[in-house]
Amino acid sequence: MNSKVFLLILLCYFSSSFFPLNLNDILMKSFAVSEQKLEIAIDYAHFISPLNQDNQVKVLLKYLQSNINDITEINNKSINAIMKVYSTNGTLLKTTSFPDGFVYNSSQPVQLATNIVDNSITSINATLQITNLEKTQPISNPITINLNLGEIIDK
Repeated sequence: MNSKVFLLILLCYFSSSFFPLNLNDILMKSFAVSEQKLEIAIDYAHFISPLNQDNQVKVLLKYLQSNINDITEINNKSINAIMKVYSTNGTLLKTTSFPDGFVYNSSQPVQLATNIVDNSITSINATLQITNLEKTQPISNPITINLNLGEIIDK
């Protein structure tokens, strides 16, 4: 164990009688780990080959009931989303996000799309997650989807 982590845990343990702080809260704040605030799911997805074009991956994410009581912290604020598309052998093919983020609105789905130039790719895995604007902290659960060329998922 890293000596800094050990010291932090030791300090939290001995100071708990003086300060009523939760050890988990202290560790999360000390290491810049944010709590996930949004629960997301796939609303629609496809991996298709439009006529005379590159193969296209498109996913719409919907927000599920949040497990926090007060969502006002991010409501109408700019956040971001990331989609990483992998081949079935695990090679990262493409990473897509919003260059300037988007304004959070729980009633609107988030659409992520990208083109795959290599037409020999017939199956992909995509991982998607909502993040802070800078794309440094996740604020949703990660979602993974597997798609074969020509497959459309509409929930």
